[in-house]
Amino acid sequence: MSVLNKALITISVLLLLGFVGCKSLINHIYNRTDCERFNIDNIEVRTGIDIPPVSEVICEFKESERTKVAVFTLERASLDLARYVKRNDFVDKGAFYLNTGEREDTKWNARLDKEHLELKVSLVYK
Repeated sequence: MSVLNKALITISVLLLLGFVGCKSLINHIYNRTDCERFNIDNIEVRTGIDIPPVSEVICEFKESERTKVAVFTLERASLDLARYVKRNDFVDKGAFYLNTGEREDTKWNARLDKEHLELKVSLVYK
């Protein structure tokens, strides 16, 4: 076996292992429902809503109801509100913006208070 063939096989195996590792991490994050580890990532993956830099997070998960409510206080200085709202498909409802949706395994309601920049995300894990 030539050196080139060995190198190609080695690179292929490393790429495959990298892909499997990334896929496993994404699945792990997706399946986390608590408020401890990967909370923001779990919400982003399930809803498609980007959570920008935050200054405070309050989160509660009720295992018996399979629900999570997370309130994020967004950092005002680093947020272009008009761009953020448009990019994340929020709808203007007067004093707040709203993004709701449902997937096969998740239902969500995200409400962004315009004045206080509080993003409240309610999730139901089906």
